[in-house]
Amino acid sequence: MLILPPGHAEQVRAPLRGGLRERWMLWIGGVLTLALAVVAVIAITTSGRSSGHGCVSVTIPYALGGQQIYKCGQAARSFCISSGEPGGFTGTAGHAVQVQCRKAGLAFG
Repeated sequence: MLILPPGHAEQVRAPLRGGLRERWMLWIGGVLTLALAVVAVIAITTSGRSSGHGCVSVTIPYALGGQQIYKCGQAARSFCISSGEPGGFTGTAGHAVQVQCRKAGLAFG
């Protein structure tokens, strides 16, 4: 048999009252959650660089990583022309460069 102190049942049924510290912790937790949600939405909705208007943006995949290339103006023109020549990008990488050069309106090879 367990003997409980007088008034124990009323104390258990009463709602918990948080102090100032608990309210601050809940408020800070809510603000941090909201900030994390805002950062996630911004990260999902923004896009990276894209090819167009004389600029080329291409990602070339490799077996152990890859390379992101972004060039504009004369550098983009010479990149597109040299990519189609021997010693440039060939195969899948060459095709990816060719597609992005066409999007930018530049000649390939």
